[in-house]
Amino acid sequence: MRVGFIGIVAVTCAALLALPAQAKLYRWVDENGKVQYSDKPPQTDPKSGISEVDTRGRVIKEPEKKISEEEKARLQAEETKQKEIQRRDRALLQSFSKPEEVDILRDRQIEAVQGQLQTNKLRRQTAEDKLARINKNADTLKKRNKPLPADMEADRAVIQKEIDDIDADSKKKLANIEDIKKRAEDDKKRLVELKALNAH
Repeated sequence: MRVGFIGIVAVTCAALLALPAQAKLYRWVDENGKVQYSDKPPQTDPKSGISEVDTRGRVIKEPEKKISEEEKARLQAEETKQKEIQRRDRALLQSFSKPEEVDILRDRQIEAVQGQLQTNKLRRQTAEDKLARINKNADTLKKRNKPLPADMEADRAVIQKEIDDIDADSKKKLANIEDIKKRAEDDKKRLVELKALNAH
């Protein structure tokens, strides 16, 4: 059995040495777990990856590493994240020369949102006045034991929804102001880091 194994190795080596020096050789493990050599890659996916070897059997190119779909998705997400960071860094350097300029933009953005909040405040006051008049008329009708007209009930529901919508929008705008402040602080910190890196 040992002689047979040695004979197989000798034949394989002889075959390899007989090939031209520039010929491509491939090595892989087949489905039976046996190492195979050939000047052509296998037709079907082997148990292991396919390595390129020289005529002495030394690996000159490792098989491509197979990765799962989950790992591929993770790598793509990481690449997208890095590209976004690079894009933001370029935008920061192109838009601002010093941190104080970030503060100026922040204040302008906050001022614009505060203007929208003031508009919401006026709209809400107008809606509240309408609702108060409807409620007053409804109380009068109730004291007289008269039914509330359907159109009055519908108007009250519409106005109440308008008030609720204004409140929800104002809440979002207040959160937006906090986001603007946080983003400005992050941008200032990153701008200082980038300036320091470019200075070296």
